[in-house]
Amino acid sequence: MIDFSLSSSSHIIFTIICVSVIVFLPRIFVNKNNSSKNILIIGIISLILINQGMDFFREGYGANNWKLGLPLHLCDFSSASIILYFITKRREFFLFAFFAGIAGAGMAILTPDVLYSFPHIDYLRHMIGHSMILLGVTYAIIIDNQRPQLKDVHRILAVLSVFLLMMYPINTWLGPPANYWYVIEKPPGFNVTDLMRDAPYHMIDIYILAVIVCYSIYLPYFIKDRQNKN
Repeated sequence: MIDFSLSSSSHIIFTIICVSVIVFLPRIFVNKNNSSKNILIIGIISLILINQGMDFFREGYGANNWKLGLPLHLCDFSSASIILYFITKRREFFLFAFFAGIAGAGMAILTPDVLYSFPHIDYLRHMIGHSMILLGVTYAIIIDNQRPQLKDVHRILAVLSVFLLMMYPINTWLGPPANYWYVIEKPPGFNVTDLMRDAPYHMIDIYILAVIVCYSIYLPYFIKDRQNKN
């Protein structure tokens, strides 16, 4: 087993492969029939559910502490949201997966919370599972022509704020070592929170960053809309 390194060639190459699949695979299905599109949807949902099951086994059963394996992290919410979007086609679920998924799963792909590098099963599970969230989002954008509006940024930030506040009593009720949404301690490994203040003040910095990221994610649509008006 090879210890994970953010700068390793295997991680860089695998990240490029994941991003390429996320961006280009839905384009192949644009002119396909509904049966082919449904196969892709089933594949995305299946891989998300497999990742969720393996994550519970790794964090909960494998670590012999069920408190660590509950599907309460932001990416778990994003996973559920994109699955619910595929089932219901409700725009609200797409919007949550769009903002929370790109921000959360995107960061998880770039800076994985894993001990070992490719081809360890834990690394593959982490990368593929989070990639499927983003693949679901690009499917909705490219095939279903979904997109956010400026008002949606405010709405999703409000929803995320409510969920964030809920995480404090949930983590308190569960007790250590529960640390969902990393409100108790910073996430392990090398990531952007290394540049932030120590807990609990890191959550103020994370919240500010989340607001900036959400508006930044919408920025290309804002620029495109302004260009179309002109």
